[in-house]
Amino acid sequence: MIYFNTENDKIESIINSLPKDTAIGEFSGRDSAAAIIKAMERDDINDVLPVASFAGTEYGNLDAIRENHALLVEQIDRMYGGRKKVHELVVYSNPQLWSVINGRFATMLIEKFGFYNPCIGCHAYFHILRIPMALRLGRKIIAGEREYHDNRIKVNQLPRSLDTYKRIVESFGVELVEPLRKIYAGNEISEIIGWDWAESSKHPECVYSGNYNDASGKAIFDEAQLDRFLEEYLYPVCARLTEVIIKDEHAGKKEMMKAVEGLL
Repeated sequence: MIYFNTENDKIESIINSLPKDTAIGEFSGRDSAAAIIKAMERDDINDVLPVASFAGTEYGNLDAIRENHALLVEQIDRMYGGRKKVHELVVYSNPQLWSVINGRFATMLIEKFGFYNPCIGCHAYFHILRIPMALRLGRKIIAGEREYHDNRIKVNQLPRSLDTYKRIVESFGVELVEPLRKIYAGNEISEIIGWDWAESSKHPECVYSGNYNDASGKAIFDEAQLDRFLEEYLYPVCARLTEVIIKDEHAGKKEMMKAVEGLL
């Protein structure tokens, strides 16, 4: 399914109407909702603009996301009696940005690093996509990423991967808030949310889901290759592309490609 962005004029209107210290909340699955709830325990986070963004590899529909957004709004209202607020849901994606990070150079990356994983670049995409909005508001992005997923390894959420995302985002003066980062068990997420939401349900699916696992479900990666990929490709390319979209959120793929030529 193709996801359509909230109209530009409406996004502008929403941003202009919000308190200037509003944090951006990444909103998609169960962990992202739990992260917003936990982050709002902080005294300096009173308003959150939830932004749902999608990769070109995802499919499904927005109905479940909208339903869970409504439940989150009600939950925060119950907890704080109107003193804190989760605002209207914004849908904003940039498939051309995703393509430059994760699709266009796939063969070259395999040849150069002996390693390629679209999920790592995809998570970086979700963060940097929201940086221009965060710079206009409270300079905070709330993410639901976790180092631990019970006994499963997620290559895109290994500590070294999360550290790279954080370094990219915070190099632009935006705090990446990760309140779930050290939570181990999925049942802890259920306790934070407070309503019935089974893990890995009620959110869009991705055609690449589990691509870094072997047939038995074991994660496949080489630490040295991963480190090179993060340091020599992901960090410099995403930093450069962030500069491009801060300057012009509507920059096209050709402009993005030209910006990263010297880094490849």
